[in-house]
Amino acid sequence: MDRFKRFFITIAVGLLVQGVLSAGPLDFDSGSANTSFVDKVSTALEKRLKNASYPGLDRLYKELFYTPVWIGRSGPTPFARTLLRQIEEDRTIPPVLELGRDARSLGEELKRIYGGKRPLRDKVEAELKVSRLYLNYMHYLLYGGIDWKAFDEKRAELEKKYDAKVGWDYYRPKMTPTSLLVEATMNGDLGAAFRKAEPTRYKYAQLKRYLVRYLTIAQKGGWKNVPSFKVIKPGQRHPAIPAIRQHLRIEGDLKGCSEPADPQLYDECLQGAVKRFKLRHGLKGTAILDRGTRRWLNTSVQRKILLMRLNLDRIKWLWREKAPIRIVLNIPSFRLYFYEGDHLIDTMRVIVGKPNHPTPSFHDVMKYIVVNPYWKIPESIVKKEMLRHLIRDPYYYERRGKILHASWDENSPRVDPGSVNWAKYRGKKHIPYYFMQVPGTSNALGKIKFLFPNHYSVYIHDTNQKKLFFNHERAYSHGCMRIQKPRELLKVLALYNDNIDVDAIMERLGTREKKTIALKRRVPIDITYLTAYVDPYGNLNFRKDIYHYDKYQLEHYAYNPNRKKVESKPKKQEEKK
Repeated sequence: MDRFKRFFITIAVGLLVQGVLSAGPLDFDSGSANTSFVDKVSTALEKRLKNASYPGLDRLYKELFYTPVWIGRSGPTPFARTLLRQIEEDRTIPPVLELGRDARSLGEELKRIYGGKRPLRDKVEAELKVSRLYLNYMHYLLYGGIDWKAFDEKRAELEKKYDAKVGWDYYRPKMTPTSLLVEATMNGDLGAAFRKAEPTRYKYAQLKRYLVRYLTIAQKGGWKNVPSFKVIKPGQRHPAIPAIRQHLRIEGDLKGCSEPADPQLYDECLQGAVKRFKLRHGLKGTAILDRGTRRWLNTSVQRKILLMRLNLDRIKWLWREKAPIRIVLNIPSFRLYFYEGDHLIDTMRVIVGKPNHPTPSFHDVMKYIVVNPYWKIPESIVKKEMLRHLIRDPYYYERRGKILHASWDENSPRVDPGSVNWAKYRGKKHIPYYFMQVPGTSNALGKIKFLFPNHYSVYIHDTNQKKLFFNHERAYSHGCMRIQKPRELLKVLALYNDNIDVDAIMERLGTREKKTIALKRRVPIDITYLTAYVDPYGNLNFRKDIYHYDKYQLEHYAYNPNRKKVESKPKKQEEKK
């Protein structure tokens, strides 16, 4: 297999060096000279890489069988020109990486090398420098700057503090800088490697375009802070109104409004812009200007750029595989979306975990629906919230429909809570009894539960506390996700599962009889934590950092300009598959 692969790479790079893959003219008379040049450089590369330490480059050239990619006999290859142009034109590269500077410097060095009679070793050194530049740039495209190890350590601290799971699963991209370059040499298209490196889901490309737009805003000076105010209502006059109007014009919320006769009047056109701005920032879509509005108005353009960078890098580590249908739930926006392809089928409000019981971020597949579920109360809730009541009154929860069992089996023997010495379990790690709440209207899970078995033991379900959905911020659960419209989600799932009899289920919901339905067409679900994102309608949104994950990740974020300068070189583990 390696011999077969080597043959094709050698042929492909030979054509690259001769200019064929760039659609340039092929000089047949120089074919043998080019072959000789490639052989000489390959020998020099293998010797150089074996006698010195070049992290990342040794693995790269082993996969390329030490064939040069960037330098030709008479000039840089089309791949080298494509790489330098791509980096110089990519405005999203964080300044701290200084890749633009490196690309310009290498371009000048290549001109000097090929402008005079320079020895082969200079060309070999240039080949290695361009490869280092490629790895640095591809590391940025593929992996970003989040220090996941530091974040894992912080999550472990939080788990001890909260005595609860603090989950965030991240998924390493399947491709690597090396695999992408090898593939590019075989198909003759380095641009395709850059495109393939970036996610195609979660509106990544649109968020990146917004980043470019905000970088332009920053270059023009951004916006000024809005003068202090408590509340400004429609129709009132206030000295802060001109600054608010200017800010909303810069961010694009103020559209089609002519200059007002009274600059300090909070007029009708500005009210519409304020509503749009507030909705994009997770605030109530009213025209009242309040402290929450002022807080987001006074968030600097540099801060928003940093949040966009951070969330773009989070997307790089989300589940990338596409699916015909899927559910996406974004924790900070308290909202669930059901997609068919890129088409939004339905959306609804969600209640997520409290800050000390955070809903985890992960990918899974929905497999079952449970009608009239039992709530099997987690031991953590029994220890932290129920035990103190049980010590005073053993029947406190039985009177509220929470029945004590000998095991998690719903048909297991019931246990008399008055026969248990609850006080002896104070401070213990394990309580060998199991509380369940029977199906019914007062059940905490409501009447429908949607299961995707996972190591966090969380799921989506109905709730008996419907009034909480009227609250704007909805972080109240112990980690599970309560949805506003479970019956609608059931009906949507029935569109893709002919074994779901909606009428029969609606009739069963009037009883307490439990039923489990296996989905014929399972639905991938992604639970995400994005505080800057593009919604299904193409609008840039920002959200409050309810679990302080922005804060924790930015402390070690490589592209945070407030951090100490980092070296722009990939880590050894990048190439691990």
